[in-house]
Amino acid sequence: MKNTLDFLNKFFGAVIALNIFHQIVSSAGYLSIDSPLIQILYWISIGVFGIEFLLRVFVERKLSFLISIDGLVLINQVFFPFYDLRILRLFRLFDIFSQSRFLLPTNTLIKTIIKQRNALLGSQIMVISILLVVSTFIYFLESAVQPDVFGSIPSTMWWGIATLTTVGYGDVVPMTDLGKLLASFTMLVGIGMFALPAAILASAYYEEIQKKNFLVSFEAIASVPLFQELPIGAVGKINEKLQVVLVSEHETIFSKGDEADSMFIIEYGKVKVEIQEPVYLVSGDYFGEMGLLGNAPRNATITAADDTKLLELTKSDLAELSEEHPGLFKELELSASSRSQN
Repeated sequence: MKNTLDFLNKFFGAVIALNIFHQIVSSAGYLSIDSPLIQILYWISIGVFGIEFLLRVFVERKLSFLISIDGLVLINQVFFPFYDLRILRLFRLFDIFSQSRFLLPTNTLIKTIIKQRNALLGSQIMVISILLVVSTFIYFLESAVQPDVFGSIPSTMWWGIATLTTVGYGDVVPMTDLGKLLASFTMLVGIGMFALPAAILASAYYEEIQKKNFLVSFEAIASVPLFQELPIGAVGKINEKLQVVLVSEHETIFSKGDEADSMFIIEYGKVKVEIQEPVYLVSGDYFGEMGLLGNAPRNATITAADDTKLLELTKSDLAELSEEHPGLFKELELSASSRSQN
């Protein structure tokens, strides 16, 4: 089941990527949508996305942000094709590959922005306030000299935005001495004001990276009870093989009956083993080894009871390590035997 869902996710990810690629290149006159072959593929993709949209609505029973985006793009493609909104499916693409190692930093940045939203909103309110003040004053100083470009406060806000951001297009410039003085002050203030949200994000992002520690550290692995008796060289080899998996609270890690293709070690967080009497595993515990050792499907559903960081060891990597270090295999067998009896 899990493998099927992974395949479908990757399939839709590839279709979305091709759709976005076509939108971009067709805007430059290549791969025109008027081509019969492109027309056929275009309507096939609409049909595929339409069926998938209906299935997702039926299964989830609610209109989430991503489902709403898909619905909006479908309506646009069918009824208003002159405004091509397929680029909005980029949000879906990020969601599909959100657990990819390459997108983990991006996910962290998004979470950082959400966590720091109040501080960022406060800094933006301050920037907007300064924009209104300098736009009003430049209107007072320049409207009589340049009524065509500084004839109202809203029209001067274009100058204010370009100056505060230090872009300085040069299409609108003050002519009076006081206007130039105010422009100079605005530029200096703009440098500091736009550095403020960048500093907030950089500091919070660094803290988040440190907390999650995307690169599996040697110390973290060595502290796991399963690996404590292994030599340093073996721990270093495990460090190279383990993959980081981040799961959100209530997210299913695997379901009962899924193919057992890897085991997991909990670096931080908590997971729930959904059996007759639920069991909770915490930092340093591991799970998923029973199916690997017995070549059997998963015998329980496991979900995250908290935001959790897992270290995944695949079946092939485990087999290789067990050949080199039989003690690791024996430890796993003892653990599996003990758990099956319980």
